[in-house]
Amino acid sequence: MKSLPLFIFVGFAPLFAITDQAKDHKSPWNRFELILLSLTVSLFAATLFDTQMLVFILIQAILFTLTFVGYSFAYQSLGSRLGKFTIIFFWLGVEYILLKLPWSEQTLFLADAMQLQASWLNWTDHVGYLGASLWILVVNLIFYLSFFQKKEFNGYYFTAGIALIIVPILFSYQTKTTGISRSEMISLYTHGSSVSEKYMNQGELIARTAAWISVLIILLSFVKNQTRKK
Repeated sequence: MKSLPLFIFVGFAPLFAITDQAKDHKSPWNRFELILLSLTVSLFAATLFDTQMLVFILIQAILFTLTFVGYSFAYQSLGSRLGKFTIIFFWLGVEYILLKLPWSEQTLFLADAMQLQASWLNWTDHVGYLGASLWILVVNLIFYLSFFQKKEFNGYYFTAGIALIIVPILFSYQTKTTGISRSEMISLYTHGSSVSEKYMNQGELIARTAAWISVLIILLSFVKNQTRKK
C-alpha cells in the first residue's frame, strides 16, 4: 500500500516477538530463519519482484536479520538490562553502513516505504532521511509491547503507538521546512553535495549515532562474554 503505507507501522512487531522465542530456544537459528524469510520476501516485493535484484536483496535481508541475531547475542552477554531498542540501533547502523557503500543507490531503506507520502516527513529536515526509519521501528516496537510482550493486550502502549503515528504527521503538515529526500541523501553520501547547507553539515546524524552505539554494544558484549569464560 505505497499510497497509504500504514501497515509498515505494524509489520515488524511480530519480528520482535520472534526474537523473544529465539533467544530462549536451544537452536535459535530455527527462529531467525523466519525473520530472514520475511525480510527477503518483503524486500523482493518492494522491487516488484525484479529477479536482477534478487542476490542483492538476499544479502541485504541477511544483514538486517543479523540485527536481530546481534540483539540475541548481546542479550545473552549483557542480560535483561538490554532492551529491544537495541535492535533499532543495530538496524539503523546497518542502514548507515549500506548508505556509505558504493551500491547505496540500489539499497532499500525502511524510510523508502514513505516515498509516496513525502508530506508526512517534512520533519526529517532536522534528523535526516533515515529518521523516518527510526520512526517506523519505534512505532513497531510500541505495538510489539502492546500485543506481544505479555499475554494481555496493553491499551496504554497501543494508544501511545497511535499517537506516535499521528503526531509526527500533524507536525509535518504544520512545519514550514521541507523534508530530506532519498535522492538528496544519496547525493550527499555519493557526491558530497546537497541542496541544504544544514543537511551537509549534519548528514544522517541519527543513523550515524546509532552505528557508533551499535559498535559499542557489540564490543561490550564480546568483552563481557570473554570475561565470563575466564
